[in-house]
Amino acid sequence: MRPESLALLLVAALLHALVNVLLKQARDKLAFTWWLLGASSVMGAPLLYFGGPQNLEGWGWVTLSGLLEAAYFVTLSRAYSLGDLSQVYPIARGSAPLFIVAWAGLFLQEERSIGGLCGVALIVAGIYLINLPSLSAWSKPLAGFREPALRWALLTGFLISLYQTVDKIGINHVAPVAYLVLILMVAWIALTPQWLFAERRQALISEIAPGTASLTRKVWGRILLGAVLGNSAYLLVLWVMRTNPVSYVAPVREVSVVMGSWLGVRFFGERGGNVRIIAAMLIAGGILLIFTAG
Repeated sequence: MRPESLALLLVAALLHALVNVLLKQARDKLAFTWWLLGASSVMGAPLLYFGGPQNLEGWGWVTLSGLLEAAYFVTLSRAYSLGDLSQVYPIARGSAPLFIVAWAGLFLQEERSIGGLCGVALIVAGIYLINLPSLSAWSKPLAGFREPALRWALLTGFLISLYQTVDKIGINHVAPVAYLVLILMVAWIALTPQWLFAERRQALISEIAPGTASLTRKVWGRILLGAVLGNSAYLLVLWVMRTNPVSYVAPVREVSVVMGSWLGVRFFGERGGNVRIIAAMLIAGGILLIFTAG
């Protein structure tokens, strides 16, 4: 992986971690996501003037990715409603590389070196350890899957692996900027039927009208900031993915797990531990191996 590609992925990881902090702060995660996708779609619509899918196959990949993204937002919102940022985020993002390695081999026939695969393994190991109170509690994350939050987080990781694999194919048919705008539009439309249900409709309205003008401005500020950060983050990922194996790109961007866990501890009072230093070192080592693997 070239130095500029690695740098872009690290920037994307930071931006993505910040978006998840904004999502965690929302009163209703799915409602906040709908407004965020709407803001992203409106801001991105003018960019479609410069290009779009040229055939039905391109539209097919865009639609499939957008639907998977919509499902991902539902499961991620549910996971955050039930668990901590530092608990959910590592499982959701950390399980995805394992699935992606399998999909890339089965469907994309990507060639990976031994060093690169070892790097993926180190990153996954670091993500596994990052929330342990001590190394002796190595089995705790597995036992934690009795909790609904972690089961939703694992399903989220599975969906991430699917849409990123689809995106690796899709960007060969559609320019990255137009592709990003369109998949977010599809996801926004797919989540719109929640307006038909009274409870969800109230949640959507309450999310942007929390009671006072100052709070409303703050909410809209978070929505617009999340849209800009999220769009920028995934556009960088798509750009790098055009010239690098998705089975390498996906694990490297998961350095956002370290950032997300730190933000959860720093700003939400979630628990931390020295073992996170070891986990961060494993993730950094894995990234270095992937960087040197090609």
